[in-house]
Amino acid sequence: MNSAKKAAVIFLSVINILTLASGVITELTMALGGDVTSIIPIQAQMTVNQILLLNFTVIITVTVLISIVTAYLVTDVPYSPKEILSNCSGVFMILPILIFCVAIYNAVSAEIAADRIWIILSGVYFVLVNLINFGCILTVKYDSE
Repeated sequence: MNSAKKAAVIFLSVINILTLASGVITELTMALGGDVTSIIPIQAQMTVNQILLLNFTVIITVTVLISIVTAYLVTDVPYSPKEILSNCSGVFMILPILIFCVAIYNAVSAEIAADRIWIILSGVYFVLVNLINFGCILTVKYDSE
């Protein structure tokens, strides 16, 4: 593996660790009923969980876009989205699925129906983002061989 691809794999791994950490922090904050300070100025009337999930969604959207762009810049041939997704093996999805299970618990525990919907949708989106992130890492690694 050349140094550029090795650096890309390390960079993408750090990005994915940030994504996983944001998922853990978000779900624990909801489970423990913590208060939230939004990084995004929000004028709409939203619950604490909705504000937390909006911030979470924005953060993981940025990380997945960084992963996609990095993978396309570093690989020698353009891979289709299907190829990138198929490069992700199931073992890498264990932690995101466990975090999704916590999201389901948080959705069941939520008092407001809108919060339940937001929590489930953001959990599904989180699993998809991790599938893409891990796929990008493994695609770059596969491309270097």
